[in-house]
Amino acid sequence: MSNIQQNDSKGFWDRLGIGLSGLCAIHCLLVPVFVSLIPLWPALDDFHEYTHLVFFLAIAPAVILSVKNRKDLKSISGYLFVGLGIIFLAWLFNDTLGDYGEAGVTLVGSLLLIRGHWLNYKRKMDFI
Repeated sequence: MSNIQQNDSKGFWDRLGIGLSGLCAIHCLLVPVFVSLIPLWPALDDFHEYTHLVFFLAIAPAVILSVKNRKDLKSISGYLFVGLGIIFLAWLFNDTLGDYGEAGVTLVGSLLLIRGHWLNYKRKMDFI
């Protein structure tokens, strides 16, 4: 396997995690805008209720597989698992937080995930 192929396969889960976390962050930034602009939002409320759970279920495997077999990355694992936990808590307490609170909390979780995946990706690339 060539060096380029090793680099691509080693960082796959981190790149996927960065992409999914970025989509989650964009979603959180745009939803408050759409809430204020779309008069039919109550009809879409059921759809929005599960988006954080869907993001959580999509991001969780990327987090787990990106740190798999890497015991030396406690700080990076911390970013990833805390970010993932924050996204889960934002979904769990969405009624308490409201739309803006949920978006803000999820944005924090997404930024932690992006940071963790980026650090993990850079570390993997440094070792190759």
